[in-house]
Amino acid sequence: MSNKKKKNNKNDNNKKKKSYFDVTRKKRSKNLKTVFLPIIAALVIISGISIYFYSQKLPPSSFGALGSAHQHAAFLVKVNGENIDFSQPQYQVISDFIHVENGDGTTLHRHATNVTFADFLESVKMDIDEENNCLIFTNGTQYCNNNDNQLRTFVNGNSAESISDYVINDSDRLLVIYGNETEEQLTEVLDELNRIEIQFT
Repeated sequence: MSNKKKKNNKNDNNKKKKSYFDVTRKKRSKNLKTVFLPIIAALVIISGISIYFYSQKLPPSSFGALGSAHQHAAFLVKVNGENIDFSQPQYQVISDFIHVENGDGTTLHRHATNVTFADFLESVKMDIDEENNCLIFTNGTQYCNNNDNQLRTFVNGNSAESISDYVINDSDRLLVIYGNETEEQLTEVLDELNRIEIQFT
């Protein structure tokens, strides 16, 4: 065989070898793009979602450990003569730390230390703006003091300027009332609150 033919055969073999490695490299690169990258992207997305939902469940740092308390109190929130019915499913056991439960809507259960009445309201998408004397719902509805109606709060029958930061104790009775009730009507509402049977379970 001539030297020229040998050289040509050698070059052909090199081309074949080179093209084989090129093909496998391309296949690996294609596999990386079509298989591994989507898997990595999916894992990143799942991790992000998991972290988001886990962080939503984390209690504020001021709360004690779940189970560090177990207190019960009666409460009413009344707007324009109507009680808000917390026995409805959308209000039941929204927070593990303070809630209403078992289809009851008038007994608050506190299951950790340092959990306030405001924490309960926040869990059920409500708030009290004490500075502006407003009962606020997160849907945008606000009930604020005006010439005709007043927002008033009571703890154990006594008028309370601030109820949001109140930490309930066993047998407490809390009232949030917005409207234009007379003193006689207010006494009737407080009597209604006192008649509530607290569920100590």
